[in-house]
Amino acid sequence: MRKQLAITVALAAAFSLGACARGSGNEPAAGSVPTVKVGQESHGADDGHDHGADEHHGVPEVTWDPAAETKVKDTASKVMGLFARPDVPEAAWFSDLAPYLAPDYAEDARYIDPARVPIREVTDGPAISREAGNPRTVTASFSTDAGRWQVLLHRAGQQQSWLVTAISPQDPAQATTS
Repeated sequence: MRKQLAITVALAAAFSLGACARGSGNEPAAGSVPTVKVGQESHGADDGHDHGADEHHGVPEVTWDPAAETKVKDTASKVMGLFARPDVPEAAWFSDLAPYLAPDYAEDARYIDPARVPIREVTDGPAISREAGNPRTVTASFSTDAGRWQVLLHRAGQQQSWLVTAISPQDPAQATTS
């Protein structure tokens, strides 16, 4: 046992001394460029790739532009027009709205009785507002014969459809839709 321990200590000491004699071994030679290994490829620090800490892998670039504004306004207007039909049978009402709804909200909207939706006419809108730097989520506000209502829309990517995640009165005391 002592013999094994002695050999282990001797080997550890030899490796430590060898590393000290060569320097740390982790420093690049003067003038060399450090290399970053990504998957099976190696990229040097000066290869034109951005190797910053905020590098996004697989996250699509989404921007706010005139086309996005046009699409979100069109979708919000269409949805609000479909929503504000209290005289339409429940199955038809939901069927018409469903393609524009995010899955979670579609599950909630399935239980809305259109006869209890107080809106019969949209009088103005949409007025679009969004958080600066967030091109994925938008609130569209409308004036209606039942006060101000808002539609919250979200898109997963630049070419993805805008989907409704909520429809509600701006003043929750205004109306009940369920």
